[in-house]
Amino acid sequence: MVSFENTFDQMFEAVGNRSTRAVAKSDSMEAMDSKKISEEFSSLPSGPQEEFLLQAKIRPIFGKPDVNNSPIGTHPDFISLEGTKITQRHYTCTIFVDIKGSTRLSLQYPLEFVYQFKNAVIQTCVETIRSFDGHIHRLMGDAVMAFFGGSSTEKEDAVADAINCSITLRAILEGSIKPWMEREGLEAKDFGFRVGCDFGDDEEVLWGSFGYRNVGEVSATGLPVDMASKLQGLAGKNQTMLGQGLLDFVYWPEKYSMIKTRDRGGEKESLPVVIPNISDTDGNSLNYKMRQLSYDKSLEFSALPRSFREKICSGSVKDHTEIDYKCYSIENGNRQEYISASRFLEPNTSLAFVARSRTNNRMMFPLKVVFRKTNHGPKTPEAERDVEQEGIVRYLKKERESKYNRSIRPVSTVEIPESTLYRGLHTMKCEVYDSHGVLLFRDWIGVMIK
Repeated sequence: MVSFENTFDQMFEAVGNRSTRAVAKSDSMEAMDSKKISEEFSSLPSGPQEEFLLQAKIRPIFGKPDVNNSPIGTHPDFISLEGTKITQRHYTCTIFVDIKGSTRLSLQYPLEFVYQFKNAVIQTCVETIRSFDGHIHRLMGDAVMAFFGGSSTEKEDAVADAINCSITLRAILEGSIKPWMEREGLEAKDFGFRVGCDFGDDEEVLWGSFGYRNVGEVSATGLPVDMASKLQGLAGKNQTMLGQGLLDFVYWPEKYSMIKTRDRGGEKESLPVVIPNISDTDGNSLNYKMRQLSYDKSLEFSALPRSFREKICSGSVKDHTEIDYKCYSIENGNRQEYISASRFLEPNTSLAFVARSRTNNRMMFPLKVVFRKTNHGPKTPEAERDVEQEGIVRYLKKERESKYNRSIRPVSTVEIPESTLYRGLHTMKCEVYDSHGVLLFRDWIGVMIK
């Protein structure tokens, strides 16, 4: 079972160890020539135990192989633009992450400690972003700018990666960083991340080389890229703001987002559009929509470990060590696990939702399994849009292996067939009750459809 609880402890310790090693190396190198110094530093360990610590935990959960070792700077798809006047139109999903509440640390603690803590937090952001195939474009003080997507990534999947990244960032903050801060006696209540995220399609984003050959960078420009930064500035502590480009492109459900509000003279003011509300060349207000990602609701269908999610969103997700729930997609006759909300599937793909239980335990069988589907998005018929459908009931039973073998089968399994129809995010909830009606298990699987 993957554990995130001690993740930040490991990140903080790794930064400290590396700093200590570097200082020791520096002291012993005063008499060395430049070639030997280069060789010594190249031997400093920075493998999976440090740089890819988080990736090794996160990527397998979301079905991503290997590690993302792309360096900071120019996106690999646009290196050919460096130092040229050539531009290229290409979509991107931009994310800005700002660390809130770290400024006062320099007034309260030694700078060496502040550096170690801030660097561990920045590294946590960097590695979480890279875990979802994001490309780190720039570090700006306490902020990180990154792009999701590229020539080998479907546009919708870039959005899925960015949203899963935002959810996971906060989960690590709540489940690992803040508990660490509290154990160390640091004030955690004012510390957090603010995230802005938006999507721009091919005709809305232009990539090119800015500045000069030796004093410049290849970056993207366009309204959605600029809006990601503004959205981050409008985000509250530990919140992610989603822009109109993303919301409209994948039909992100209102159930998993909300209109941001702020206090104005003791009253709540709704902020449905980015402020200040800029105007176009004709003087018309842009009215660029924005919504706040509903973290608690989105965590319900996240692929993060169920036991971890249960601790954060208690009252909704309910884990049970003897029960499992998965989804499988059937494409070209091949049946493979579809990890919840990890990628967008083609329309008309067959699905199977499967609930399993071990039987060699004291649970009161038969177990009642209830599957409840909810479809979202404008393509869904209005009568069923955003409405949880009537449950489909199946039973997990203790059954004999055969009439000749009277031993009980170790696992009982039920499944229901489904298929992908409407563009957007949809969910299938699974609840399991024992024979006395006691709820044993509850979880959701999110299905994303192109």
